[in-house]
Amino acid sequence: MHEVMFVLSPLPALQVAALAIFQILRLDVFEERESSNYPPENRYFIGYAANASVKVCCSDDDRFPHPYWVILGPRVLEGSSQVSIPVDISILAEALAAGGLEIFVPSKGWSKIDWNGSGDAYGRLAG
Repeated sequence: MHEVMFVLSPLPALQVAALAIFQILRLDVFEERESSNYPPENRYFIGYAANASVKVCCSDDDRFPHPYWVILGPRVLEGSSQVSIPVDISILAEALAAGGLEIFVPSKGWSKIDWNGSGDAYGRLAG
């Protein structure tokens, strides 16, 4: 399980965005990590739920106006929170939108050059 959504938010910095996302999801176990696999800042934040993990990083794709990506991943055994989160990407997107964020969940194949830009919007993007 590795599903991606894009977050369009007025939040000014990656750390602020990650903390807001973790707060909406009630995740109290998280950390910042450095990695050259997550440009342009070479870092990301990961929150640990009882049933999944959530990474928040800056977007490195100029096709989207969304400055942040949220990546839903598998459960990490060490240091996980007691809190469970939705593992259905659309339900997770709805939860983040209810917390005031604008979310776009791209359709399959979004990372390909010929992707048509389709997907589902949540929050003010949907209206």
